[in-house]
Amino acid sequence: MTIKKALSATLFAPLLAAVISGCSDSSSSSSNVSFYVQAGQEDIEDALVRVIAVTEGGQLDQDAEGRLSGNEYITDEDGSVNPSGVIEEVYYFELVGQSEDNDTGNDPTRVRCQWADGCEADSNSYSFGTDITRTDNLGWRAIAYGLDDNERVRLTPLTDLAAQLAYDYLYDEATPGWQSTGYYSPYSVEQAISQVSQIFGIDSIESREPADLTELSGWAAESGPAAVYSIRYGALIAAWNHLAEGYSGDFTRDVAEEFSANEGQMPEDGSGVLTLNALYSAALSNLQQIETEQGISGAALTTVINDLTQEIADFSVTLTNQTPAPLQDLFGADDLDDFQLGIRRAKAFVEVMRNYQDTFFEEGYRDTIDGYMDMLKAIGDEHEDDFNTIINRYVDIKDLYLDTYLGNTGVCASTSVYAWMASASCQYDSASDTLTLTDSTGMNISVTQRVADVNTTDEDDTPSQSHAMDVLITGRYQVGGLTFLVDNTYEDDDPDEDIVSPTGIRIYYTDEVSQLADSSSNEIIGYELRWSDFAFYQADLPDVINGTDITQDDVEISGSFRIFYRGVRDPLDDPQNPVTDLRFNIDTVVLNGRVSDVIGDDNDDDNDYTTVYVAASAANASDYYPEDEWSSFNGFFNPTDGYSAGAVAPGLVEYERGTETIGGQSVDYLDIRLTAEGIALEDSARYRFYPTVQREDESDVDRDDDTDELVNTHDIEICELGYDSEWAVTSCDPKQRLYGERDTDQAINDLWEAGAFSRVTVPGRGTYFVSWNATPDAQGCYALDPVTSGTLDGTLYEPMVLGLNLARLTVQTVFEDDENTALDVLVNARTEDRYTLTAALSHDYSSLTSNGDIYYGTGSDLDRIMLSYDTDSNYAVTGNLAVFKDGVSLTLDPGTAREETDVVDSSLGLYINRHYTTSRLPYRYVTDDQGNYDICVTENAAEATTPTLEGSVYYLNFRDVVYGSIRNENGAWIIRYIDGSFESL
Repeated sequence: MTIKKALSATLFAPLLAAVISGCSDSSSSSSNVSFYVQAGQEDIEDALVRVIAVTEGGQLDQDAEGRLSGNEYITDEDGSVNPSGVIEEVYYFELVGQSEDNDTGNDPTRVRCQWADGCEADSNSYSFGTDITRTDNLGWRAIAYGLDDNERVRLTPLTDLAAQLAYDYLYDEATPGWQSTGYYSPYSVEQAISQVSQIFGIDSIESREPADLTELSGWAAESGPAAVYSIRYGALIAAWNHLAEGYSGDFTRDVAEEFSANEGQMPEDGSGVLTLNALYSAALSNLQQIETEQGISGAALTTVINDLTQEIADFSVTLTNQTPAPLQDLFGADDLDDFQLGIRRAKAFVEVMRNYQDTFFEEGYRDTIDGYMDMLKAIGDEHEDDFNTIINRYVDIKDLYLDTYLGNTGVCASTSVYAWMASASCQYDSASDTLTLTDSTGMNISVTQRVADVNTTDEDDTPSQSHAMDVLITGRYQVGGLTFLVDNTYEDDDPDEDIVSPTGIRIYYTDEVSQLADSSSNEIIGYELRWSDFAFYQADLPDVINGTDITQDDVEISGSFRIFYRGVRDPLDDPQNPVTDLRFNIDTVVLNGRVSDVIGDDNDDDNDYTTVYVAASAANASDYYPEDEWSSFNGFFNPTDGYSAGAVAPGLVEYERGTETIGGQSVDYLDIRLTAEGIALEDSARYRFYPTVQREDESDVDRDDDTDELVNTHDIEICELGYDSEWAVTSCDPKQRLYGERDTDQAINDLWEAGAFSRVTVPGRGTYFVSWNATPDAQGCYALDPVTSGTLDGTLYEPMVLGLNLARLTVQTVFEDDENTALDVLVNARTEDRYTLTAALSHDYSSLTSNGDIYYGTGSDLDRIMLSYDTDSNYAVTGNLAVFKDGVSLTLDPGTAREETDVVDSSLGLYINRHYTTSRLPYRYVTDDQGNYDICVTENAAEATTPTLEGSVYYLNFRDVVYGSIRNENGAWIIRYIDGSFESL
């Protein structure tokens, strides 16, 4: 196929055709507050506290890898941290222990022993009142809503239960009963805190200070309920920690899961991970022993002991039967009224949304814009063949010019091979290398050449030579009823001034040129069609085209356009002696156009018009080797023939471990030598592990203000390996300095976990998985077996395709006598099923603004829909749909005595977060003993055995507050609101 055929079949006409044819009211505040989070009994020092915002969909904020995304703080000697946040928002807190690291200054987490008989940790015994170095039996969580300035939030095992319950359920007072949710909301947070507080007999597990039992004497003698609650709270935490010491699993997490399975109830006695009888009995025994051994007495202590004794006596083998406090008590009458009004409005707006395709635009506008788009489509369909012919003739003109110039006869080459030129006059001026084509229909085309300025970053705009030549083709010609004009753009819009952007076909060569060259001696490696200033127009349109009414006299499509075809050979071909043919991938496409009802008006006089911006760039355009000489738009996302998933690359990896001497140091190394189809790959590398060296702590990495002390360091260096009869290091990246002693085996394992040499990309083929010998530990996390030397095959699991780095469509329709409408869509798709999509449809806006990705409308009369969707994460499919409509007339509680009409600016958000039950890639993240996220490889395979998605659940947000969820139940989509009501879609 020639470039003409490629352009004709895949280029401008389909793009233009596609464009023409397609084309308190419970709102949250943003005030900031500073608050405190205090862990345990104010006795947990140097622990990590993660502070995570809950999203508008009621989910924890996470990154693309599924790790919690927020801020981290280290507790002080009172177990306290001081974060800041936004009022009237939900926050999640998590406590993580960390071990000591002298090289980085990480102090170990210390927890005070609150058990009279002493505590156990890491096979060590600690007496009552001493500090325990501990990383296990922590992991507590807490959740809070509507924090006030300087408020103090407790982080304990009991708040962990509330955090679990608040996500899993909310309490429906009307039913009554617990309703399964799967998101955090203000209702569920406050209800969960109330539920756990009442079950354990504490006024508030979130705010009440738990007593430090090593300071019990100071609490015991106090009078009043505050001291009683604090002693009770502290005693229950101490008992909890003691029971956790003798448990073989994650005690807190197992108790929380059982608590949720029991719908927010605890077993009083009998079986279970934890019963109230076991916890209260341990707490009572501990208090009595401390009372006796320390000689402590007092009214508050006596009350707690008596209460626990009586409650234990009353327990039976049953679950508790507790309910949270009424919502009015939890929120107060005014705040609850706001929430309930928000729910009523949310329901009313959902009702409006049921027919949103009809109600998004105001009455009459839908008919107007549909008629306008139908008209443009009819015009586009009518001229589709004319578009193709214009493109074909443009390429013919380029071919004629090349034949003329390279023929060097001083006259035009024969036009007989171009039937459409039969009546044309061709003139050639060899002095200026200019060819002119004219005919009786008004065609007037001028063709010349100049050296292309491919380096736009330097100051030389007119280079004497480069790797490309521009065949400048400007002028006009007509096909059917369609006239085509094309020109360069010039400084000051003056043709007598310098060219700013050339128009024509740019030809890229292997070697630098100063004039057009014969491709047999200087291979052409790319083509770029460039129309810097074009216009298609038809005057005196008929009243009807193919049954569609035409309501304007003229039509003009103008703007700029370019498409770049990149030449590529098989990347595994020998570059010195290639045997594969050169083929051309679509690399970049850009169209910036305007569809107008006035011809040649320079955008000043048209009444109704549409602006269009289309841009796309291909991923892997320099490596993907297409099946055909010219790739087409329908060739995207197709793997190369013969290289489908499961194909084996024998001997892909050769590895060798050894030692070398560099600068007098004994340096360990691991060579990873990659070879595919007999070709050494550029990603071959030598990983060097330098020995431990003590250096002055100039940057004070351990934060002890001593920059003269010596700390252990070691360096890692990654070097490129090249092959020229033998493997050798060709270059190295800068060394990475790490603190701590060198552990080569661990460093190699860390690199393997990250996929450094288990996932190998072969140019033109795709990504292969290399199965190294590895063994799982007790937690199911694989570790690499000791590495020496050997050879391993690779198995293709992600074939290379010509994907999209970017695809952007922006369309704005402007009517002189009606409102404006804009659509902006951005897609990034490396494969068909792994992509991100962002879009906005705006109507009746006063201005457009950007969020960095797309443009969207703003203004007082705005109607807008915004969409985002991401399937590229290994952990979840995420997305949201946000609808805003000004001045919506909402009918609240229709058909009831409370029915009323409320006019309010309304925004409704639907958020989706579908987690993979097993992630696509076989790894997860665990927290190590330093409090950092660490990769846990769960399968020694390219992809998870069963990467299945959970069912779709959408979280409904009205004016920034979560009010419910939407999910498929027995074949019907059901909306369940936080007040317990539900309705079907």
